[in-house]
Amino acid sequence: MFSFLSAMALAISLFAQFTVERSPWLDAGSVTDDLVNQTWSVKDAESNRSLDVELTVEGLNPRKPVSVRIQKDTMLKLQSQRRYTRICVEPDYMLFSDRIYANPDVLHDTLRLAPLAVGLEVELEPIVFYPGTNDLYFSSIPILEALLTFVEVNPTIAIAIQSNLGYESAFEDADMARRARARAVFEYLVSSGVNPNRLAIDPLEDEYAKLEAPQSIEEAEAAQRITVRVTNY
Repeated sequence: MFSFLSAMALAISLFAQFTVERSPWLDAGSVTDDLVNQTWSVKDAESNRSLDVELTVEGLNPRKPVSVRIQKDTMLKLQSQRRYTRICVEPDYMLFSDRIYANPDVLHDTLRLAPLAVGLEVELEPIVFYPGTNDLYFSSIPILEALLTFVEVNPTIAIAIQSNLGYESAFEDADMARRARARAVFEYLVSSGVNPNRLAIDPLEDEYAKLEAPQSIEEAEAAQRITVRVTNY
């Protein structure tokens, strides 16, 4: 876990700014700046046992990700106009990653960690590339470092990496772009010291969703979505 904390310190130093994204409630009839009191808890997905874990959360501090210890029920004060990314690396559990808005109607949110097993997969949130390239954007550092730590704290694990979606473009082949994005994540892990024998790039399926050129940030993120699947444990 020390290596993860060190990596997060590096990520924090590189996080120059955080762009607050609009939530669905900003366009509602009654908009308020009142903080949302929301309780988070983390449980084993199979036994329903409460877990004491550390989350890395983007959005609590507008300029950098922060670590939050979740012990049973932990109350947080969230802003309804802000989007939050939550990442959890816990030995013997699948890497957890999601994005939420602070929905004022949700008073209690339970994160469920799945015990490690072959075949489990997770969509990483978010891995972003510089526009028109397959170069990783600096905002991808927290989840990439979490993925690195996930591999390190589970020394017998092997994973496959896949870029799920592609979009039609007059300037690039969608298949090639998908391979290059998966390769970028593969090379990041290898350059960080992971044995390449523990990594693979999933072959592309014969049929997959081909999107039109993205018209929004959300569509661009969907077109670049990376999935990690456990192939050995």
